[in-house]
Amino acid sequence: AMTRQRIEPEIEEEGAQPMTTAYVLVQTTAPGGRMAGLLQELPGVVFAEDVRGPYDALALVRSDAGFEAIVDRVRGLPGVTHALAAPLMHESVDLVSNTAA
Repeated sequence: AMTRQRIEPEIEEEGAQPMTTAYVLVQTTAPGGRMAGLLQELPGVVFAEDVRGPYDALALVRSDAGFEAIVDRVRGLPGVTHALAAPLMHESVDLVSNTAA
């Protein structure tokens, strides 16, 4: 069983940044689709999958301090050659709610 540490948002104080959500598309030199496990270890990563096609993995990231710091951490992972952030146009709480039974 894989244990996932969930980052719970702090109770919002006045002037707190709104939560921002982005997909991060990742290209790597690592063979065989092993990036998602590394991505899921990063704070702020809600979900990650290894994918086929022009990108090798994608991650869904959420932060109330902006996602740029998370993307920088993604770029620092071994084997990562490119990480592109695609911020959501509209925040969707349903997208990241924990619906696993």
